[in-house]
Amino acid sequence: MELEGKVAIVTGGSRGIGRAVCQGLAQAGASVVVASRSESEAPAGAEFARYASGNIHETAAAIRRAGGQALAVKCDVADAGDIRALVQTTLDRYRKIDVVVSNAGIDCEAPVIDLDPDLLDRCLAVNVRAPLLLCKYALPAMLAQGSGSIIGITSGSARGYREGRVGYSMSKAALERMFLSLAEEVRPRHIAVNLLSPGRVDTWMNRRGDWPGTAHIPMVEPSLVIPAAVWLAGQSAETFTGQVVERADFGLTWGGQS
Repeated sequence: MELEGKVAIVTGGSRGIGRAVCQGLAQAGASVVVASRSESEAPAGAEFARYASGNIHETAAAIRRAGGQALAVKCDVADAGDIRALVQTTLDRYRKIDVVVSNAGIDCEAPVIDLDPDLLDRCLAVNVRAPLLLCKYALPAMLAQGSGSIIGITSGSARGYREGRVGYSMSKAALERMFLSLAEEVRPRHIAVNLLSPGRVDTWMNRRGDWPGTAHIPMVEPSLVIPAAVWLAGQSAETFTGQVVERADFGLTWGGQS
């Protein structure tokens, strides 16, 4: 169990990619703090029920049933106070933080001329400001212990055009630049910072939206993200940092390297 004794925070851990990452880190031996905005299931029509079902308590309970350690914490990442409280709750319970996975994110779908400024503000708050603040509040514990791994969940939209999603693409591009810069800032302190681009994953966001220009990309189960996430969680600045890893290429390109 390569992450035995480690403590990990995962935002957006109630379902989809976040839930899979929580379970994967726990299976690898980490104690996982499962964070999400809501403690209840998201509303969804019958056709989306499978993808919208789940909450932080269910994720944590599933980990414990499998023999792992997990703590559910309600956190709206758009609220700086909630993020600070999430980090403090983790430290109160486990006394340290080894891994941070910034997974929580929302979409921002509309042509620019139709874009609602409030939706854009929320998108930037969740997809850009929140990951930075999560790092801000978690880093002191990592710096004190001289180790840690930070992972941001990004998207191919950061590097390519997606029709009607300029705002979302902008947010993910900003996330990538931010994390790659942060990697250099904390490299001398032995902390790894990387990004994981999981591809088109079978989640509520992808199921409920008919995104133009993506129908040809096959959707994969969230569990296929686990190997890359676990591997990145185990890295340090000396082994692997400042990179964007594509989930689809992980086994051939990065898997097993250090």
